[in-house]
Amino acid sequence: MEDLVIDKESWHVNAESSEHKERARTHFRARYLVLLTFLKESSLLQSTECIELLDSDNDFVFKRSDLTELGFELVKKCHSNWNVAYGQENSVRQLTQWKRNLARLRVKHNNSL
Repeated sequence: MEDLVIDKESWHVNAESSEHKERARTHFRARYLVLLTFLKESSLLQSTECIELLDSDNDFVFKRSDLTELGFELVKKCHSNWNVAYGQENSVRQLTQWKRNLARLRVKHNNSL
């Protein structure tokens, strides 16, 4: 089965004019560093390989296979509302909705056990 691509660096970078591509790349990576660090600290990543790939020169791709089941549930709830206009500092503030939804999902998950 093909892996679901949740987000891709080139989608954001290629949407920009040539003079803004590098800024878009830097912004994208800063946002994802914040998100992936949160997901790692919350034990929602399958491995830390995706964080390492974020630092590479390759086009970063965030995939379903990067996440645990609970991590994917959280991404489905929050990712589309995560404001792409925010830089790294504001992304930390934007994680409030992720944290709230994670707490709710964990309660729901624990109640179903």
